[in-house]
Amino acid sequence: MAKRRIFISFDHDDTDKVNGFFGLRNIIDNFEFYNHKLDHRINSTDEEYVKRVIREEYIQPASVTVVLIGNRTAYSKWVKWEIAESSRQGKGLLGIRLKDTDGPIPEGLPRNHVGDWQPDKFADWIEWAYQNRE
Repeated sequence: MAKRRIFISFDHDDTDKVNGFFGLRNIIDNFEFYNHKLDHRINSTDEEYVKRVIREEYIQPASVTVVLIGNRTAYSKWVKWEIAESSRQGKGLLGIRLKDTDGPIPEGLPRNHVGDWQPDKFADWIEWAYQNRE
């Protein structure tokens, strides 16, 4: 299997839970995880600049966008934009519910592309999302 570059989209309120997902980097082979929210270079109030950097440096080189779904993720304008931009670029989309959360599925993320917190299945799901990109 080819190495997949994964763009991670999530709501800032879920940073602590998201760190648990990033811990999986050490046990899941063939994946590179990237997320701009952990990149302090993008510290700007210029929304168009931020979108351009996310679009060109994070989403464009990714194979799949993984949306980590917490209780309020569906209400994040940035997550909605990242899903829409990923879809526009034809990226695979996968939603993973963060452990112990039950928030709604964000707009633009197909319901059948969402799974619960089951780390042993993530690698297969990511490959499935790549194979089923539109």
